[in-house]
Amino acid sequence: MYAIQHPPINNICPALVNGLMHALKTLAMLALLFNSTVIFAGEQKMVTTASTNGELDTIIKGKINYYNSMYPDIRFVHLEGGKDWTGELIAIITMLGSQVSAMDYEHPPELREDVMEVSLARLRRMLKYDIVSATQFRLGQDSIFERPQLCVITLNPDAFVASDRAATQYMLDVSDEVLEKVHPSRYLNHKDHLEFTLDHEAYHCLDSHYHGGAPMTHETLGGEYHLFRRESIADAYAMAKHIKSRRKVTTYARNMVHYRALWLFTDSPNRCTFETIREVLKYPPDTLVTMSDMELGKLAIELRDGAVRPYDGYVRQRSAALKAAKVLGLDPALYGDQWCDCEKMETDPGLVASLVNRYRYYYDQLFTNNVIPLEAPPLTKVLQR
Repeated sequence: MYAIQHPPINNICPALVNGLMHALKTLAMLALLFNSTVIFAGEQKMVTTASTNGELDTIIKGKINYYNSMYPDIRFVHLEGGKDWTGELIAIITMLGSQVSAMDYEHPPELREDVMEVSLARLRRMLKYDIVSATQFRLGQDSIFERPQLCVITLNPDAFVASDRAATQYMLDVSDEVLEKVHPSRYLNHKDHLEFTLDHEAYHCLDSHYHGGAPMTHETLGGEYHLFRRESIADAYAMAKHIKSRRKVTTYARNMVHYRALWLFTDSPNRCTFETIREVLKYPPDTLVTMSDMELGKLAIELRDGAVRPYDGYVRQRSAALKAAKVLGLDPALYGDQWCDCEKMETDPGLVASLVNRYRYYYDQLFTNNVIPLEAPPLTKVLQR
């Protein structure tokens, strides 16, 4: 059972203890349902605080309520994190129940406890460091949630989308000095970005619900590859939802494609979903407007499967990206130790050159207000210049 460990209570009436634990769970449940932050101090005092930004809070509540109304088997909750992240984590753990299991990673029954430990450790890290994430659980028998599954979305709006500037800097991960030079037309609309991100994270849970968690693999980079596929489909779904709601390809949509092209050379290269979400922008907006969420999900799968390389192609691209990073003067160590084998592989010089060209093109365009085509100029034209 995954629950909070308590000190010995031999001298306390069991009925009283059970009553106190039930009250604790009920209060924590109410706090989450009303999107408050629960704080458990050393003396177990509890207070609640509302979001400091009512407008962003309204967007978050609207999205959470939408998904709760659309998918009756899943309870969607939002955890804000911030300085009171420990209280939110405690509240969630007390409500999971016994024999709970994590759904984001395929695994045999005998590994349930191990995968749960990994999933809870990941959730703790997401909350502590204000990282946006989604975690899906199949709830235990005595959980106080009325639904069989729980989707926990972590997102601190103050750290992530407090303004257009904040959203842009978070996504580009650049210094204040560089950000000052970015053309204002390249800034992300922070409200659009909040909605996009919530749709993206919600789809991670829907992906686990309908298609299962990331599959087990014996390939060296199999885990990274399947993460890339899951990120690509979540981005495609969220982008389709955005264009459907706006009824057109917006400046935000183009900027996101622009940004994703640059993500290959970050500490999260598996979020370089450029090829997949670019295909969403090519899809007729009038058609997207008529599609249901389920149809948008099927379209996202179709576009992802058409754009994402098979495993061998994925490894070859990552190997080429390492060499491209060196050409660009970037730090290949961003990829981590798992890429060392890739670096030893033979690579296609043309692929390396095209990745260098693509990065330089999109990076340079950050500082202009040009309308960017969905394709970088052919390499031959760049060489001619």
